[in-house]
Amino acid sequence: MQRNFLNELVALMKVFVLMAVCLWCWQCSAPRYPAGVREALAAAGENRGELEQVLAHYAAAPGDSLKWQAACFLIANMPGHYTAGGKMLDSLRRRIDRDTAGYFARKAMDLLVSAMPELDDPKHRQEDVQCVTAEYLIGHIDACFALRERFPWYGEVSRSDFFRYVLPYRLGHERLDGWRDSITPVLPEKYRISSTIQRDLEEARKYLSLPDGQVAGFSDTLVSRLYGELMGACRYLSLMRLCLRRMAGMPAAVDYIPCYPDRNGFHYWRIDVDSRKLNPYMEDALQRKPAKVFRETFERHAVPEARKGEFMPELFRDPFLEDVTDEYLHTADVTVPAAFRVEGRPEHAYLCVFNDLDWQPTAIGTWEGGKAHFTGMGKGIVYLPVYYEGRRMRAFHYPFVLTASGTAEFLVPEEGERLALHLERKYPYDEEQYEYSAGIAGAAIEAAAEPGEFRQVAAFPAENHYYFSAALPDSLPACRYWQVRATGEAYFAEVLFYDGEGRLIPRDSLLYRGSVFDGDMFTNVRSSRINAVFREPVRVARVVCLPRSDGNGVYPGDEYELLYYAADGWRSLGRQRATDYSVDYGDVPAGALYWLRNRTKGVEERVFTVDDGQARFW
Repeated sequence: MQRNFLNELVALMKVFVLMAVCLWCWQCSAPRYPAGVREALAAAGENRGELEQVLAHYAAAPGDSLKWQAACFLIANMPGHYTAGGKMLDSLRRRIDRDTAGYFARKAMDLLVSAMPELDDPKHRQEDVQCVTAEYLIGHIDACFALRERFPWYGEVSRSDFFRYVLPYRLGHERLDGWRDSITPVLPEKYRISSTIQRDLEEARKYLSLPDGQVAGFSDTLVSRLYGELMGACRYLSLMRLCLRRMAGMPAAVDYIPCYPDRNGFHYWRIDVDSRKLNPYMEDALQRKPAKVFRETFERHAVPEARKGEFMPELFRDPFLEDVTDEYLHTADVTVPAAFRVEGRPEHAYLCVFNDLDWQPTAIGTWEGGKAHFTGMGKGIVYLPVYYEGRRMRAFHYPFVLTASGTAEFLVPEEGERLALHLERKYPYDEEQYEYSAGIAGAAIEAAAEPGEFRQVAAFPAENHYYFSAALPDSLPACRYWQVRATGEAYFAEVLFYDGEGRLIPRDSLLYRGSVFDGDMFTNVRSSRINAVFREPVRVARVVCLPRSDGNGVYPGDEYELLYYAADGWRSLGRQRATDYSVDYGDVPAGALYWLRNRTKGVEERVFTVDDGQARFW
């Protein structure tokens, strides 16, 4: 019995050895895919065979080893890419296909609507890894490599740049099609938007500009948004320009600033990639200081790992964004200690910039020894260091300025030292506004009792300003005819007349009312002379002129509130209704970060510090 047991044991061991040998042989003969490819194949589900067919197609031809690497690159980075879908989006696409002539117009429109998150329903997305066919991918790869063979200048394009910036088969979340074959590529030195493409764009614009303002039952708001995007929004134009570059086989990408640190909004632009040099300074893109610049890529990048239950803003969870700030700016690393109590044990910290009337996270950092470390930050910017407790943002130090030398200067309120502030604006006065008002500086104010008998009675200050005010002599009699005579052509938005009691003389008293007397500072006239004719002679004590502007000054009748940033966040120093073109606050803590709010209207407001009694906006 013991011998039979041993015989059975030996037989069983032989079976295991045979199975191990078979498994080893199978592993040796099976394709050895990169880790990223194996992960993509695992995620492909029933579509795995299509992707393996692509890999086998190029593996079978030794001369196509670079194409095999290209196929591996595309498949490895495929998870996460998708065609946007949804009931409204699909309906709009059908309308586009039916009513829009010209391939590029349809492609452009699809890129546009696919980039609008409000139209994208996650439940109806088509994941590339689960639907891309072998025929499509092989055709796309072969078309890309045909460009390398056709144009000799591809010898200057590195393999990495070719893979990253020419090879990708999609541009955004549009429907997949054979766009590589839809427009004949041209050499870079001859590259331009062809007249055919230009006509297609015009047709796309007309499609959204219907007389009744409606498109197949879509709301006026949506139509307006679509048309506005098509006519010039940076996000759409960048995708369109990227499409044109990629169609021509030119290495290109889209870079963007997620939130400006010195104004509201964000910005996208297309760049041409040249591995021989850093990106040129883009005046259009960097007209304001960026804190961070990111590049949209096809390939995946490592993203920070959030602890279970930890909230992380979407910007930092996107694997298809690459931080390229160092390609544009001289940056600095910064370490921020926790000056306030930090609740819990957050894994990550963030630097925020002030944008759209709130603090917006723009960089992510890590904690070590009670300090948060951030790399590659733009200089000359005010940041607020924060962490998340649940979904609630909490500051762990005061705001600070990252100086040109790379040091952090914290804006800590000095409660023992107080300031008196005279404030005339809530937003910086930029070069464009300065040019609008230049012609009015020093303008003469003239009056007459009868037409043609004008004499100068006062003049506006010669110093350029966002508004001009001139007091008239008390002895000046009532006059019916008035004019403001500028030194040259100027942009006049409003001319206002005040009596001796400081009251605005009603505009209804004027015989003729043009755009400079309509009470709307956003309408204006370009002229060297403004005439005002009253129905009856009026005694004027003061004349005020508002040049064309952004409307971000202080204006009579509007309610304002001054805040400063304290340990517990923004603290109010009180509200007041302006009686003139400025507001005054006393007993203000020195050394802090301040914010003047217009509680009546407007959305453009900037934080500021005080240098030598003057507001410096950030």
